[in-house]
Amino acid sequence: MRVVVLTTWYPSAQRPGETPFIARHVRAIARHHDVSVLHVQILRTGACTREQWEGIPVVRLPLHPLRPATVLRAYRWIGRSLAEAHVMHTMPFSAALIALLSVRRRPWVHTEHWNGVLTPEQNGRLWRRLAWSRRILRLPDRTTGVSSVMCEVLRRFAPASRVERIGNVVEHAPSVTEPPRGRTLELVSVGALRALKDPLLAVEAVAWLRAAGHDVRLTWCGAGELEQDVRARIREHGLEDRVLLVGSVGTEEVQRRLGAADVFLLPSRSETFCVAAAEALAAGRPVVMGAVGGQRDFVHPGNGRLVAERTPEAFGRAVLEVAYGHGLLSAQEMAEEVRGVYGAERVAADLDRLYRSVVPPQDAGRCRA
Repeated sequence: MRVVVLTTWYPSAQRPGETPFIARHVRAIARHHDVSVLHVQILRTGACTREQWEGIPVVRLPLHPLRPATVLRAYRWIGRSLAEAHVMHTMPFSAALIALLSVRRRPWVHTEHWNGVLTPEQNGRLWRRLAWSRRILRLPDRTTGVSSVMCEVLRRFAPASRVERIGNVVEHAPSVTEPPRGRTLELVSVGALRALKDPLLAVEAVAWLRAAGHDVRLTWCGAGELEQDVRARIREHGLEDRVLLVGSVGTEEVQRRLGAADVFLLPSRSETFCVAAAEALAAGRPVVMGAVGGQRDFVHPGNGRLVAERTPEAFGRAVLEVAYGHGLLSAQEMAEEVRGVYGAERVAADLDRLYRSVVPPQDAGRCRA
């Protein structure tokens, strides 16, 4: 089938690490279908451009509401692209808003990744007042959420029969190694340095572990607006050699850091899915996280801890439980479990099945298998 992905999030040369999970979804689609991407760049101006991103045709469409020419140009391009498509697939919510003027009775699949749909209260006063607009999610022929908790919310706005869970694609190294279990307990975190991920609590958990007599070190992969606050908290506790901020790093470096760690720690306040945690499990590393969000689909007592009490001691004790306790799966078992559900092959097959359920039989018969 010819699938057009309409998205407002996509990696680019300027931001190569932006929302990689969208690009992974697209690569999964490409396993069975001819796919192209329309990347609508909201609040941007300039010319529309074509390129290849990781082998996928991508058109960048600047669209600024105050510049009517950019709006008309973007919608003309969207219309021409959809005229030749069997399926339009939008992600995330902002792309669904744009699609309202573009559907033209084309089979429409929507995938929701945005935590604003899940938890409007955590996304600013303006969105809290506009969250009623989530009702438009009743319009796609099928809507998928990347986690059970997201699907629960989606079913408040769309018919339950049209909503299903298809998780994010989890990338991983080909082999799995056992945790190093050296003299120093090595922790790793992967996520933006922002309030939702609560890196300050991670620093406090390391301070509690040190005060309790444990030799521990945390490496945090990711950047964000809280970096200076985090560095100040590190200095406050004298942890300059115990908490390392390495900034944003690529997939290969993340996998290397996971392989060198004993435990993945991320005290998020909530998560829509948390690809980083799933990738840690795919590397065979137990996970310690906050208890709210989509990670509940794949974190359980056999591979980690979900911590409801948001204190340094609670997270510190959970780290010790998964590092030195009993009853956890082996590294290989953790990896096989999460790869079987969120590997690219599984997600590709689920999306193929979904497309075939919305495309009329007479069209599906002419589509490439």
